[in-house]
Amino acid sequence: MLQPIKLESLRELVAAGSIKSATILGQKGGYAVVVSIGMQQRPLGTKFGEVRMFGSTDTAVKVLRELGLSQFNLDVSNYEEGRLRAARPDVTAKAKNAAAAVAHDRWFREQVTEAIAKDERGEATWHDHDAMWDELETQAAALVAAKDKRAEAAAAKPARRSSRPSRRG
Repeated sequence: MLQPIKLESLRELVAAGSIKSATILGQKGGYAVVVSIGMQQRPLGTKFGEVRMFGSTDTAVKVLRELGLSQFNLDVSNYEEGRLRAARPDVTAKAKNAAAAVAHDRWFREQVTEAIAKDERGEATWHDHDAMWDELETQAAALVAAKDKRAEAAAAKPARRSSRPSRRG
């Protein structure tokens, strides 16, 4: 295995004009960048000394352009479609939850802004807190009483028997 070269070292070699050529090589699930330094070929590495893999040619091209290399080769003869990293459904779920929270926050802020604007225009209706709770408690008590009355009426009625045969089959 070839010894990978770190990004900072490669940047210095490009600035010094020591890089003869660069190639984006298709691999299983992604692309690696290999540079020719004199008679050696070395892959671009991570800070941990492993070969750096790119998920698409676009990201590899972006890195090479940022390094100052505007001409390079593309070799996809060994490329195999696949994933570089395993799927992370937990991260996907967290991202969806975060997006939903952001959307809710945006909606809530719009509601508050709209309410403030209505108040400033004099269109807002304000209700006393205690009066509102008294009204809600009265309505709740009325609903409970109506339910109890229906239950008592149903219990007081004798069960009816029909003389007709049932149509259910």
